[in-house]
This record gives sequence, structure tokens and C-alpha cells, in this order.
Amino acid sequence: MMLCGNGVLEELGVLDGINEVIATTEKNGVINAAPLGIIRDGESLYIKLFLGTHTYDNVLANGWFVANITHDSWIFAETALEDLTQDYFDRRDGLPILKDAEAWALFKCEPFPLDIVIAKVELVKGEVLRKDFRAFNRGANLVVEAAVAATRYLALRTDSYYEEIMKIKRIVERCGGPRDKEAMERLMDRIDNYCHI
Repeated sequence: MMLCGNGVLEELGVLDGINEVIATTEKNGVINAAPLGIIRDGESLYIKLFLGTHTYDNVLANGWFVANITHDSWIFAETALEDLTQDYFDRRDGLPILKDAEAWALFKCEPFPLDIVIAKVELVKGEVLRKDFRAFNRGANLVVEAAVAATRYLALRTDSYYEEIMKIKRIVERCGGPRDKEAMERLMDRIDNYCHI
């Protein structure tokens, strides 16, 4: 069932605070996926886009993105530094959606007049595909945090982000499941590869 309007944000899993999603965008038929934080403050929604990313270029060109709600930490680690192949996606209502998303939502974006890096967003429509219930897992959630830190580390080359990633890695090794540990290792491999370029 298609859901519309800000009144359904909770049903789609978008709560107050920063909601980490996988944004899918598209340009010339090529779908891009990347982690993105949707900032919700009551009824106001914002995103921060980083200059030079596919997401930034595609959102500014098209004025929209799809938020894919997923608990799969592997997808966050994979999309933080690499592009997914096109077979990870389906189309729903003509939009690029992650095949394994639990829910998705289309947002239109309006850049702020003085700062096009931060955009105001508005829910257009969305759909809950399945409701997965699970216990809270520190390892899985920290992989998402590591993916965010990795993108910032590679953009800014600040040692504090690398130290944060290493601390997270130790906790993921202790608390995460096999998929979370694999995601963390793949993320570390990519960081090492980028550092040697």
C-alpha cells in the first residue's frame, strides 16, 4: 500500500534525529546508491550533501532521491566507498529501489538558496515492503557508523576519523555477526586501497 505525506514518516521508519538510509539516485539510466542521513526535527526534514559525490550531482540534477530503509550493515559498508552493480536494484513505481529494502520513500529536494549542500526534503510517497523485527546488535549498528567515518576520513584525511574506525573495528569483531564482520573487513580493505592511491 502506497503511503503519502509527512504523517506516515513513523510508519516508514523515519523518526526524529538522524535516520541513516541508503539513498538511490539515477543519472542517464545508471543507478547510484550511497548512505545518507535524513535529519528529522519534528515535521522538518533535511539532508547534507557532499560536493563531488554521485548523490550530490544526481539530487541537484533531478531534485529527488529514494530513501531505502534497511538494517543490512553490509549494504552501508558496500555503498559507502563503492558503487553497487545494477542487479542489486528493482523498480517500484518507476523508481530505483534496493531489492532487499524493508521500506522505501521518495523525497523531493529543495536546495537552500545560500547553501546548496544542505537541502530541505519533503516526502512524496513511500511503501513498507516488510517489517523485520530483530534484537539490537551493537556490531551491525557500528558498521554503519564506520561507513560514515570512512567517507569522512577519505574526504578529509583526518587522523581522528581513522582512530574512530579502528576503535569501531575492535567492537564489531567482538559483537557483530558474520555479515557485519565481513562488511567491516571489506570497508577496511577499501580504506587501505584508497590510502595507497
